[in-house]
Amino acid sequence: MDVLMELFKYFYVDELFCLFNDVIHQFPLLLKKGNLQLHVRHIDAYFRKHILPNIEINNVISIRIKNMYHMAPVNLGQFNQVHLLILQNVTALNWPSDFPTNLKSLAIYARSKDREAVFKQALSLDNIERLEFNSPFLHFHDCHDILTKPSTIKHLMFNSQRCFIDYQFLLNNMPHLETLRSTNTYYPHRFNTNLGTFTCLRTIDLICKHVDIDAMISFLTNIASNSLRRCRLINISSSLSTHIAIVLIS
Repeated sequence: MDVLMELFKYFYVDELFCLFNDVIHQFPLLLKKGNLQLHVRHIDAYFRKHILPNIEINNVISIRIKNMYHMAPVNLGQFNQVHLLILQNVTALNWPSDFPTNLKSLAIYARSKDREAVFKQALSLDNIERLEFNSPFLHFHDCHDILTKPSTIKHLMFNSQRCFIDYQFLLNNMPHLETLRSTNTYYPHRFNTNLGTFTCLRTIDLICKHVDIDAMISFLTNIASNSLRRCRLINISSSLSTHIAIVLIS
């Protein structure tokens, strides 16, 4: 039995039902054991009807929803032990009404046209420490908006085919930011030089295009002068040429 319980850790819960429900006698009882960690990758009609009633909700530690438009009407807030939530095909219209209370890491794949609205909604969540934000095009324009309450996010990652970072918006709304990472960051040296200073930002890791390395290093070290410990810039200027600047600050 211990071997089975160890094996279960490597499958999503819907896979477990498909593989073992008709093979192991009273299989759902095994899924209610207190020390079994479960991973969910679909919250659809089948999950709601056949799986959810047969599992211990507090055993679920991660949820992945591949298409928010196909999500069944299930309250995510009931999954109190979920620490990782991945949402794909997210728009302002299908944003969940409830989230797990103890959620720490959130990964979002947002439609480009809804990127700003979805990003602001993600920042408004309580207790989130890590946010990975994915969208084909990330351009937040010049935004001086101040949200209702500061974000709790400490680690922020942007993944996009083309990303423009608004440092002023981050300064206004993410006082606890410790790590900033981004891929395909365009024109990161076009910035307002009259910005404030991050007080907790320790690590910056940007893959850039069309960047003036010297100007960018100067800018980044200034906006995080009191806290920055590691800064890595990779400048992709062409398909054949890549320049890497790594700044370690003691």
